[in-house]
Amino acid sequence: MEKALWIAFDMVLDGKVKTLLAEAGIAAYTRWPRLTGEGPGSGARLDDHVWPGANAVYLAVADEGKVASAMAKLQKLKNEADSLTGIWAFTTPVLETLSQAAPAAGPHKS
Repeated sequence: MEKALWIAFDMVLDGKVKTLLAEAGIAAYTRWPRLTGEGPGSGARLDDHVWPGANAVYLAVADEGKVASAMAKLQKLKNEADSLTGIWAFTTPVLETLSQAAPAAGPHKS
């Protein structure tokens, strides 16, 4: 069964998060590179002169084993991260996906 892994984090952790996903065997993802928000521990990151900084988000869909591995690595990173550097992750079930497109047929021969 596949799970969706959502990771929101301070942009300064981007390289570490990308490496962590690769180490967990997750190569495909969608990344939102610059988002603003506020977390309970890290405070506001509104990308302005009062609250500088921004966040990024990764969304990956992978099998449960890879997602579990990534979550363990993310927890370790969170435990080691500076208290001012936020990282948050959660998983959701993937109930349905679109099927892969059939390969395009070559030129039709009569």
